[in-house]
Amino acid sequence: MEQTEKSKVYAEKGFLEKIKLCLSKKPLPSPTDRKKFDHDFAISTSFHGVHNIVQNRSKIRKVLWLVVVLGSVSLVIWQIYSRLVNYLTWPTTTSIEVQYVEKMEFPAVTFCNLNRFQTDAVAKFGVIIFLWHIVSKVLHLREITANSTDSREATDFVASHQNFSIAEFIRNKGFYLNNSTLLDCDFFGKPCSPKDFAHVFTEYGNCFTFNHGETIQTKRKVSVSGRGLSLLFNVNQEAFTDSPALGFVDAGIIFVIHSPRKVPQFDGLGLLSPVGMHTRVTIRQVKTVHQEYPWGECNPNIKLQNFSSYSTSGCLKECKAQHIKKQCGCLPFLLPGNGIECDLQKYYSCVSPALDHIELKELCTVGTHNSSCPVSCEETEYPATISYSSFPSQKALNYLSKKLNQSRKYIRENLVKIEINYSDLNYKITQQQKAVSVSELLADLGGQLGLFCGASLITIIEIIEYIVTSFYWICIFFLLKIPDMTQWTPPPQHLGNKNRIEEC
Repeated sequence: MEQTEKSKVYAEKGFLEKIKLCLSKKPLPSPTDRKKFDHDFAISTSFHGVHNIVQNRSKIRKVLWLVVVLGSVSLVIWQIYSRLVNYLTWPTTTSIEVQYVEKMEFPAVTFCNLNRFQTDAVAKFGVIIFLWHIVSKVLHLREITANSTDSREATDFVASHQNFSIAEFIRNKGFYLNNSTLLDCDFFGKPCSPKDFAHVFTEYGNCFTFNHGETIQTKRKVSVSGRGLSLLFNVNQEAFTDSPALGFVDAGIIFVIHSPRKVPQFDGLGLLSPVGMHTRVTIRQVKTVHQEYPWGECNPNIKLQNFSSYSTSGCLKECKAQHIKKQCGCLPFLLPGNGIECDLQKYYSCVSPALDHIELKELCTVGTHNSSCPVSCEETEYPATISYSSFPSQKALNYLSKKLNQSRKYIRENLVKIEINYSDLNYKITQQQKAVSVSELLADLGGQLGLFCGASLITIIEIIEYIVTSFYWICIFFLLKIPDMTQWTPPPQHLGNKNRIEEC
């Protein structure tokens, strides 16, 4: 240890000696040279006003110019400080631009029946509605309110049906889309069919998406406003049912309009079309661009593993799937990812408590840049204006009754007509922009320097050169001259006295 410390001391001394040797080769300027250097800098610098202080012979003018220069420097320092403080608050502005186009990309539309299950299947497995309420909790977190009878029946069903797949049950015994439930389909004057819809699971069970990004090779576009998608559904209330105890008391179609590249999200965003009504939906396309942190809250570096484009709803699903897979060792079929599908026993014993834990500990949050799922940097929304009319009319009622071979009452209680079209062939871009860019900040600072001091970047370099040279001379002085002065000692006086005594 002592040898190491000694070697460090020797190394430091050797380094200092090298510095001293290097500096000793440079002669220390005389006071006259230093004064001349200061004077030359003052009269030649591009910093306005300094040469007037030096060259004026009148003391009054010197003082006046000194006050002017110091006041200008104070003002420019204050202006630069205020500009930097303003820039560090990361201000933004919002611009709104309307773009007119010849053709508009049509959105994806996901439709679900408010009566989610087939009546005969529910009659056989009455507890399935309550079980689906628990399973769909992964999509829409809600409080499970059930009486002791429901809980006991569900527990007994789970215990006696170990290999029961609720996913396959809902797919086969939930709402289906065929020629008996989709009576008419027309997109921009061309007929469409159930084959043009993609199946997707939501909290409403089986749902079907028109113009889904994964089911079309070419984007569906419209070239005339007021025309788009026209559908006629038969919800068939006798064949499909649901539980009023869980809040499902309506009859009709619920649908959501979203981007073809994003998953549907019904939580608070669904539009209702009741039976016996013609629902006309007029939409507009609005694109929103958010700035990344610190100007905004988006994070462009976040990529989703199971979705082609980022969305907060898709991010939340992946976040929940990650935590559930880690805690339970399985993956709910309603969430994206690869893994062993959770059985009903796992839903009861692990998945449902894990979801409560995620909500309580706020493990999957939305909004700010440091949350699990910040806002999208770019998103497309479709604000809708909805109008209703009674459907069908008396004359149309007779026509449909004969065509479908159903009673007039059946037509009134089961048919739903929906039209979705654009109001105009334009879209609005709402863009969050940086209020002050780096180039604008530099231009502002340069303008302040030029206005108050007549300074530029070259002036700053001149000042830096002057300061570095002065500091260099100070270093030479302290490293070479002061140690020599401290080491020098005057000759002792008593030796001279002794010699004089000996001479006497």
